[in-house]
Amino acid sequence: GLLSAMLGYGRYFSLDVLILSVVALLAIQLIEKARVMWLTLRAAWTPPLVARLLTPAVAWHKCTDAELCAVDGAPPEVQARRRAGLAALARRAASLEGPRSRELSELLRHLADGRFTDNRLLPQSLRRLSAARHAVESDGPYLVDADGRRTLDCSGSDGANVHGYNFYKACVAEGNDRIAKLGPNVLGPLHPAAADVLRFLRELSGLDEVSFHSSGAEAVTAAVQLCRFNTRRRLVLAFDAAADRGSLSELGGVLRCSSLDAAALRLLAARAAEVACVVVDPLQALERRGGGGAAEGR
Repeated sequence: GLLSAMLGYGRYFSLDVLILSVVALLAIQLIEKARVMWLTLRAAWTPPLVARLLTPAVAWHKCTDAELCAVDGAPPEVQARRRAGLAALARRAASLEGPRSRELSELLRHLADGRFTDNRLLPQSLRRLSAARHAVESDGPYLVDADGRRTLDCSGSDGANVHGYNFYKACVAEGNDRIAKLGPNVLGPLHPAAADVLRFLRELSGLDEVSFHSSGAEAVTAAVQLCRFNTRRRLVLAFDAAADRGSLSELGGVLRCSSLDAAALRLLAARAAEVACVVVDPLQALERRGGGGAAEGR
């Protein structure tokens, strides 16, 4: 509109003045975009961005036991002890599996989910040491496999690590007893027990309406999508550990900020017109301040 007005008044200005005015307007826009980009880079947690850019340039490398033990240039005798230790650990892990467990583990290798988890979390040389992929019983913090071997579960969810499995089994058993006559697969009508949960959640949140979800990940994802739909905006700001909640990394358009500091607040003010919502972890205040982001703050 401003450009049209200037052209309309062209008879009062020389062509040079009009050109300089247009160039000045474009320069102002570029400067503003550069300022916003600078604020974004200052507030954003950059390792994920850098890693995403460098990933195509990183060649795949399969590390053997010998290469793993020599990666730091250790003396030959130290490398030999490392190889012997890895071999002994592998034999120990294999000896802990009984015949039924070994059969099940071999069968479950055809399950893509387990291979995906191992490939993401374990180096190539250590994947043979991964824990069994099956269990028939849980007892407190322990898991029991098909051969009756008990192992201490150190990789369970946060709730299981705090309460143990017995607490949750008791909750599930009580819930099943309460809805036994209705059944768990009735779609549409709700059991009166849902009203008790609804009343508690409304009191706890102070909201008029709440929504049920199967997990925290689904709840966060649904909340973000709801904000995007209502604001018609796409950008999401997630502070520190909040960026790990749900499936935010898969949604796209999520900017991870390193910490809730002045730089992040300036970024929020500068891009307020683009932001659909801000995601903050409930325990954000417990994060250690500093530039290290979530990985360092935990």
